[in-house]
Amino acid sequence: ALASGYHNQPEMTQEKFKPSFLDETKTLFRTGDLGKQTAPGIIEFMGRKDNQVKVNGYRIDPGEIEYQLTRYAPIERAIVLPVQVNNQTQLSAYCQTDKTPEIAEIRELLAKFLPVYMIPSYFIFLKQFPLTRHGKLDLHSLRELRETGKYLVNSNYVAPRNHLESNLVSIWEKILSKHPIGIFDNFFEIGGHSLLLSRVVTQVHKELNVSVKLADFFKVPTVAGLATLISQTQYNYQEPISAIPPQKSYPM
Repeated sequence: ALASGYHNQPEMTQEKFKPSFLDETKTLFRTGDLGKQTAPGIIEFMGRKDNQVKVNGYRIDPGEIEYQLTRYAPIERAIVLPVQVNNQTQLSAYCQTDKTPEIAEIRELLAKFLPVYMIPSYFIFLKQFPLTRHGKLDLHSLRELRETGKYLVNSNYVAPRNHLESNLVSIWEKILSKHPIGIFDNFFEIGGHSLLLSRVVTQVHKELNVSVKLADFFKVPTVAGLATLISQTQYNYQEPISAIPPQKSYPM
């Protein structure tokens, strides 16, 4: 599914597409991967020439995410690293700041400039990045700090108040494998990420016959917010007569 060049960008096409050593009439795309030929027809993958990482099938340049993060005033510096969570690769953002920014605001900002799969699942806020004894950035220590990240469930649980919220909670709990999930819990702060988000959107469409845009989800990443959005006229959703009555909130 690769094109033969960049549209109306001959210089970039010449830079990225090189004559094939197998057939001079064809070209090969310079991916940035490093490899060596160990035998005829066999190439051993050795890594990347740049800092690109592959997350859920997408090639991502963490530098693009880091740049957008530093556009958010309280963040002085940002490092984005891939981390393994439940046998899945996810993005974790480490932000140097004297304050504790609102994750929802950061996600909303990133959603304006980046595709959904480039928005980190975890955010860790530090006053100072850890350094090695030689004064270099300690990436190993940064990865270990993910466990202290601000992405845990809210301390006050609020139960579903109607039929729609109950259905949405059920979908979230099945996909996130968490119970209970309150209507004000932030999807991304309780372990959600872009791949799981796509599954939620698909399941909402399947069970409720409602199409929710991924971009809208970043603006309202809670069950309560999503239910309000779905209830709006453009989604043509009607609450069943048998909607469950409001329930009390119980502290966790």
